[in-house]
Amino acid sequence: MAIVVSVFMLLGLLMASPWVPPGLRVLRSKPGVVDVLASGLLLAGLWNSLWHGLRFWADFWGQAALVSGLVMVAVAILLLVEHGSDGWRRPRAALRMHAALKPLAGVLVVALALCFCLYAWGLVRLNLGLPIPA
Repeated sequence: MAIVVSVFMLLGLLMASPWVPPGLRVLRSKPGVVDVLASGLLLAGLWNSLWHGLRFWADFWGQAALVSGLVMVAVAILLLVEHGSDGWRRPRAALRMHAALKPLAGVLVVALALCFCLYAWGLVRLNLGLPIPA
């Protein structure tokens, strides 16, 4: 499941990062694509934080899952409200969360990049048979 979560982190970075080349910004220009990819980021973040993170919160990877899952959810909310279809701009709860998270957008993108790097590093070490933090 870590591979799936990492893939959604990378997709979230490609959609949310202001430093992405213009050719990849096409992901943000189509609300239907944003709805699908950001909803996947949201679901992966919820699974990561609520299922894995809370079950193993005493372990290093449980804490990493909790933090990265919350960051993924926050970035997904920002993407859905800003670039998604009109249905995401109507609920008051989504608008309130967006208003609270918008000032932290840059920090959240950097945090998502760091979480992706941590997961990628762990997956590479795991697949090479090297030890990873427990």
